[in-house]
Amino acid sequence: MNILFVHGNYPAQFVHLAKALAADGHRVVFLTGRKDPEVWPLTGVEVRRFELHREVSSEIHPYLIPMEQAVLQGQAVLRVLDVLAQEGFQPRLTFAHGGNGLSLFIRHLFPETRLIAYMEWWFRDETSHWCFPSYEFDQRLRTTMRNSIILQELEQCDVAVTPTSWQQQQFPKHYKDKIKVIFDGVDTSFFCPTPVKGELILNGLKCVQPLHIGENSLLLTYATRGMETLRGFPEFMRMLPPLLEALPNLEVVIAGDDRCVYSQAPDRADGSWKQALLEELGNRLDLGRVHFTGSLMYGEYQQMLNRSDLHVYFTRSYVTSWGLFQAAACGASLMVNRDPATNYVLKGDQAYWVDLDDPQHLVDCATKVLKSAPERRKNIKQSYLKSEWALGNCIASWVELINAQLKV
Repeated sequence: MNILFVHGNYPAQFVHLAKALAADGHRVVFLTGRKDPEVWPLTGVEVRRFELHREVSSEIHPYLIPMEQAVLQGQAVLRVLDVLAQEGFQPRLTFAHGGNGLSLFIRHLFPETRLIAYMEWWFRDETSHWCFPSYEFDQRLRTTMRNSIILQELEQCDVAVTPTSWQQQQFPKHYKDKIKVIFDGVDTSFFCPTPVKGELILNGLKCVQPLHIGENSLLLTYATRGMETLRGFPEFMRMLPPLLEALPNLEVVIAGDDRCVYSQAPDRADGSWKQALLEELGNRLDLGRVHFTGSLMYGEYQQMLNRSDLHVYFTRSYVTSWGLFQAAACGASLMVNRDPATNYVLKGDQAYWVDLDDPQHLVDCATKVLKSAPERRKNIKQSYLKSEWALGNCIASWVELINAQLKV
């Protein structure tokens, strides 16, 4: 059977499903806008790339910028699919990442394909305001228009999938039956409680030389795709001076990139929250004990989670990061802020819950937990991940959905 995946990134949320379907002997073609997909090869998966033929017009109405971007992406996808069709490729199933226009025109070329849209978010005022420093009336109207693309793709697909019930709740109620909940899956054979003996060695992309964390050091960790307000990066950084002063053997590791993925950059030339916070905190921050590693390879990231004496996950009301699920699977000691985006992931006693808008509470909680770390290390860690989010169960749910679509 011919199966098509379409995503702006690669392999992204489709990594496990694409691998599983290819392993079953199907011809799997993955169409992506990523420029370097070869850095992450998937056995049995054929990769094709699409490129936009031009940028968005500078003369277009500001509210319509995302819509023109979506049309350009839909056209770019269609041009590559037309080549595939001429080669004889006709997909029985198509999985498309929704919300950015990638699947807008697929039906015009492949009317018989069963189109499954992967939908992440529906923009609402009560959550969207966290993405902008100022959510004025004009920005609210722009955000409302952003949903037009999502609506188009929801209408065209045969069925949609979103990873969590929290995300499903964001969409209009009349789409609830069309949007199924299937999580991406955590590989619990990899992300699991694993003792780290001796020193921890990390060699992230931003490490000039390997970072060594001694086994007697206290370790506070934070990991993120982007250092930004939506993921509580400023609040985390502002915690550090009093913690470093109170705990002389504390080391801090911050894994991730100096960029904004979901929320707006600060109003400065470099657009960097990292640099803004370093300047704000100045010499109150002991940079000899605060380590920015950049992105980590999965093996080192898993070791970091297992070695961490306290792993911090902060977020505002938006899509919950994979990182929280992965840390829970490792049984990490977690400090998490109370929010609808986090409350459903962990039970009350599985995290140290904090108020992200109470700076003193953050410091007091972290200090207490870190001081007790040497004693807690004697305990055997257990995974906190719900079984429904384990990879095997998620793939089984995908297979059930696929079989139902093939019977239509």
